[in-house]
Amino acid sequence: MISILLAKKIAEFFIFIILGFLIVRCNILKSTDSEVVTKLCIYLMTPAIIINAFQIDATGNVIKGLLLAVFNAVIIHIVCIIIAKLYGRLTNATEVERASIIYSNGGNLIVPIVGSVLGDEWVVYSAAFVAVFNIFVWTHGRGMFAKEDGIPWKKILLNVNIISIGVGLFMLVFDYKFTGLASSVIASLADMVGPVSMIIVGMVLGGMKVQNIFSNNRIWGVICMRLIICPLVILLIMSLLPVESFVPGGDTVMLVSFLAACAPCAATINQFAILYSKNAEYASAINILSTLLCILTMPIMVYLFQINH
Repeated sequence: MISILLAKKIAEFFIFIILGFLIVRCNILKSTDSEVVTKLCIYLMTPAIIINAFQIDATGNVIKGLLLAVFNAVIIHIVCIIIAKLYGRLTNATEVERASIIYSNGGNLIVPIVGSVLGDEWVVYSAAFVAVFNIFVWTHGRGMFAKEDGIPWKKILLNVNIISIGVGLFMLVFDYKFTGLASSVIASLADMVGPVSMIIVGMVLGGMKVQNIFSNNRIWGVICMRLIICPLVILLIMSLLPVESFVPGGDTVMLVSFLAACAPCAATINQFAILYSKNAEYASAINILSTLLCILTMPIMVYLFQINH
């Protein structure tokens, strides 16, 4: 049932991608305008959905679930790093290719999917994945491109997603909740994340030549690793470590984590590629094609998860 709901939600997102594509191709907006919309998504909508996720009661089960979600996220990133390293040795993969295998778009894409398919009460466990993702991507991920010594802790701690998670945790621990107009505004912004994120993908796609997306045959290996191999390996590990039994509702927490592991390549990799001159167009092509293909792969992976749990 969940895989069917997921397929419907992703199909809905695909329509938003088409709308973004048409807006650019019909010369209503330019592809570069997606940068402005992206900033709105990053600095307004994503923080809203994270803070909104913590507007729940801090019961013992919630805390245990958060710890399980954090544990899952750490394991997922370590496994993906190992897989990408092995793939890199076999294929001489570039920084863009290895980073695209490791880091998934488990925030902008998965948070709204979890809210729509499983319910808003489960979004908080997606926020745990986002926190771990930001720590890994701004340390290990950035290091793959920058080749610099040291860890930019200031950038990590001042990242808007990390700040939002800190605010959300504070409100959760001290049982503070927004009410009235503030609650309505935050919820409305949170509801916009999924559609706007997909419209951005469509806008970027609208500014590219379609043949450029498919011109590099190496792209298929990278996408196969991100959407198929990594999720299957993680699914195997999850089946061997039945830690969900220690937390009420643990199966659903595991599913939330697994959805993040099945997500397409992270848009953050595009930003790193632009910043450090590492073939940004190729990085964008990987991101766009993996986002389109996850419409097919994610429901299949969720179905496999369900028959194993």
